[in-house]
Amino acid sequence: MSDRRRFNDVLTASRSLALGLLFMGPGAAHAGDTTRTVKLAADAPGNIRTETCSRPEYPEQELKQNRQGTVTLRFLIGADGTVKRSLVQASSGSPALDEAALVGLSKCRFNPPRVDGKPVDAWTAIQYVWKPQ
Repeated sequence: MSDRRRFNDVLTASRSLALGLLFMGPGAAHAGDTTRTVKLAADAPGNIRTETCSRPEYPEQELKQNRQGTVTLRFLIGADGTVKRSLVQASSGSPALDEAALVGLSKCRFNPPRVDGKPVDAWTAIQYVWKPQ
């Protein structure tokens, strides 16, 4: 397979992952907000394996001060389904909320993206919405 075709396949897989992740339900992708859930097959590439991913803990001091915000994280899903790298793409405005989202994401596992049926690494993004209940 040519390098260009492989690049295009990985890019297509990454776009599919981003769309799937950004529209997932509140238990998987958000820290306290509700959103419309789009049904994805349980084994869809890039889909969070919900048994491995729970809501991140709201930092106590931020909760006491009623701080809220949305953090966008960019991360690399490894061919093994683990989060290999992650970074804050857009801050919530609170370093503590951003860090809690990073820690929560690091515990999640994903169905790896696939190219020609083989698992590959791919970058995507997810948002955590922090809002005291």
